[in-house]
Formats: sequence, structure tokens, C-alpha cells
Amino acid sequence: MHSKTQEEHPPVEVAEGSMSADHRGARRKVSDVAAEQLELKITSGEYPAGTKLAAEPALAKEFGVGRSSMREAVRTLSAAGYLRSSHGSGVFVVSDRPVNTAISDRTLSGGYTMTDLLEAREAIEARSAELAAARISDHHREVIQSILAAAAPREVSQQVFVTLDAQFHRQIAEASSNPLLLDIWDSIAPQFLQYSLRVITIPGRQRHAHLDHCDIAEAVFAGDSENAARLARAHVDAVRQELRALDNIR
Repeated sequence: MHSKTQEEHPPVEVAEGSMSADHRGARRKVSDVAAEQLELKITSGEYPAGTKLAAEPALAKEFGVGRSSMREAVRTLSAAGYLRSSHGSGVFVVSDRPVNTAISDRTLSGGYTMTDLLEAREAIEARSAELAAARISDHHREVIQSILAAAAPREVSQQVFVTLDAQFHRQIAEASSNPLLLDIWDSIAPQFLQYSLRVITIPGRQRHAHLDHCDIAEAVFAGDSENAARLARAHVDAVRQELRALDNIR
């Protein structure tokens, strides 16, 4: 096993708002994190269309960021079509959907699209699962089982599930015992988290993702490298098909 220690990434401890934590290389602008959290509140219906947002100081306090970062987050979502500023009246939610751009073409941090990310994930996760099936340690088996158990309850919030989702895929990469695969996974973690916050609102996506994770883990635990790789590819392809369906609906 390579030198990325188990102590660096202890078994699952997840709190609301922790999606940006515990991923080496996942440093992002504070305003991006705030924008993603606000976007989730809008797309989940917590802030429905017509909602007037709190004043900037209160909003910044709610999201735990500075006023300038909050201002930038609001500008980002305004440009995406979620929000509209009315001079003298405030900022209002105008839509739970962004402007009419194909979902797969929407930009993630670094200028990458969701299509870019899905193609990279397919390669990284399939190979990681294939190798993990042959090399997984008892430690990684236990950590993956604990992640799956934490994600199983239907009442798990979308935000917490996104964190568990990222932890699951990172543990599979770590279980491959290939440090370069793990480094590559860590390098796309920021985009993965952005993407996950957007697609988790697709009806049924959270449940489908959890069931896919269970199937991948079962193949890995059974030492079935070929099936583990096939299931990992199918997991990514399922999201791709759902995004295409949404684009066609729109």
C-alpha cells in the first residue's frame, strides 16, 4: 500500500456543509462554495421562485462567508438565471433552473464541462474499481462499508449524500493501491463536488447512485475485477443518460 495514510482520511464523519472538506487538491474559491450551497437551496425548493433573499450581511452570515464572497456568489447565480436583482427592492429567486444551456455543457470550475468530467470519471473510476477488486485491504473494505451504511437511509440530505458520494469514489481509488490514480481522483474532486450538487436534484438520482455504489462495492469485495470495472462505467453512463433526457425535456 502506498504512503497516503489511513489517518489522512478517517472513516466517515459527515456534517451539513462539509462537501468541500477532506479532499486533497480540492481548494476552491469561497464564493464558489457559497454559490453551490445557495444553488442547492434553490433547486431543492427550499428557496422557491419568488423568494426574496435576505440582505447581503445576513446572507453572508447564513453561509459563513464574507460579504464580498457572498456578493460574488449572488452574481454567479444571477448570471446563470436563478436570481434577479431589483434596485431598491433586493434580490429575488426567479427560477429553479439555470438559463437554457444543455446541462452537459454547463461549466464547472477550471472551465471544464460536465461532459469533460464524465469522460474522465469513466476512465478513472473503472480502472480504480478494477484494481481495487484485486488489491483491496481490510481497512478499505471497512471504510467503504461504513460509507455505504451512512448513505443508506432515505432521509439522508442531498448535501450529506454528495459528501458520502465523493468519499466512496475516493476510497475505491485509494483501494486500488495506485497512488497516481488517487492523485488524479483528487485533482478532479472540486469539479466532482460541483457536478454532484447539480445532478443530485434529478428525481431518484440519490437512490440510484447509492444502489450503484452497493453493486460496485459488492463486485470489488468479491474480487471480480471485470464486473467492478463494468459497473463503474455503467454508473457514470447512467448519469450521462439522465442528463441527456433532461436536455431533451427542456
